[in-house]
Parts: sequence; structure tokens; C-alpha cells
Amino acid sequence: MVIIPAIDIKNGKCVRLTQGDFNREVIYEDDPVIVAKRFEKEGASIIHIVDLDGAKEGKLVNLDVVAKLINSVAVPVQIGGGIRDEQTVKILFSLGAKRIILGTLALENREDLQKILTKYADRIVVSLDSKSGKLLQKGWKEETSKNYIVTALELQTAGVKRFIYTDTIKDGMLSSPNFTEIKQLMQQTISPIIVGGGISSLEDIKKLKLLRVEGVIIGKALYENKFTLKEVMHVG
Repeated sequence: MVIIPAIDIKNGKCVRLTQGDFNREVIYEDDPVIVAKRFEKEGASIIHIVDLDGAKEGKLVNLDVVAKLINSVAVPVQIGGGIRDEQTVKILFSLGAKRIILGTLALENREDLQKILTKYADRIVVSLDSKSGKLLQKGWKEETSKNYIVTALELQTAGVKRFIYTDTIKDGMLSSPNFTEIKQLMQQTISPIIVGGGISSLEDIKKLKLLRVEGVIIGKALYENKFTLKEVMHVG
């Protein structure tokens, strides 16, 4: 199981939100590059980046910071937040991104998604951002009627090869992941699943490992020193 530390970028700074609420923000570092280098030094094999402003605006906002971060570390970087067209995907890959995370585009525009998958299927991840089983989009600001499992199965048939599942209610709350929804998703799909949202202890990591998820994205628990990256990598 891959342990994936997260860096969320807002106004060029490394922050964490609670349940995706832009009014509940904590700034942990003015320069996200410093955080990325620390994660690399501590042994991270991949880093998860989200442009929060991009997710909100529907287009990449912190591209200069993202580019600087990618170039500052040798480990792969996966990036999401406001990536809603093929041109942005191309730009990020040209900058050195390892994987691109799509959310709103995958839910709203299957035609464009198909075009992107035709060229980059192995490097595309679709984010399933669940709130009580229904998916959110547009930076978690808009609720849809789409069920997270039904949508995952549809997208899997369309050629999506990897998913990130997040319980948006749990995210930033340090209250443990939604193991019930994760189990159901794992039982229904054959694609690799990466899990984020609510991870608060090494026990959570052990449980996710038993579920055989491919990876775990960890944010607030690392920033709040619930455990170190080295400790959680030892468990994972």
C-alpha cells in the first residue's frame, strides 16, 4: 500500500481545509516547495497536490507554484484541482506531472474524458468525492445525484483505470475514514482505489491495508503531528 502525503495549495501557500470549506482554513507553510522537499526527504514515493483555488475557479490558478514544486523534487507528483480540459492535462504532463486527477470533467463531459483517456489512460485518476454516497463536483461546492459506486462502474467501463475515493464529510476531521463506503466500493470495482479523508491514526492505516486499497492520501494528520510520515510508511 502506497502512502501519499498531500499538499493543498491556496493563494500559493500550503493549507488544509476542513470538509473542503474555504472559510475553515489553516496555513501550515507559506512555501509548498519546502513541504514537498520534506516529504521527499522522509521517504515519500509520490506526492499528492491539489490546487484548491483551481478547484473553486474551474481552472488552474497556482500553476507557477505547481511547476516549481514538480521541479523541486525527484519523486513523482499527482495533481488535481480545476483540471477541466485536455489542454490543461497536456500542460501539466509537459511540466512533469506523473498523474492527473480529474473530477468535475469526468462527471460532466464523458466525450472529453474519452479523448483524454485515449491518450493518457494509464496516467489519469478520477476522483470520487462522496457525501453520503452522492458525488460532489466543482470544488465540492455542487452536489450531484450520482451514486459513487454506480459512477465508478460506469467510468471503469469507459476506460478509467484508477480512482481516488474521499468522504468529504470526513475530510479534515481526523475522525477515521468511511470504512463502510470504502468496503462497498472495493467489493464492486476491479480498479485500484486510493483513499483519502479522515485518516487520523496508524490503526486507520492498518485497517485500510487489510482492505487492500492501493494507496492512502494523508494530509491533516501529518500536519497535526498525529504520526510521522516514516511511522505511517512503516505500517503501510
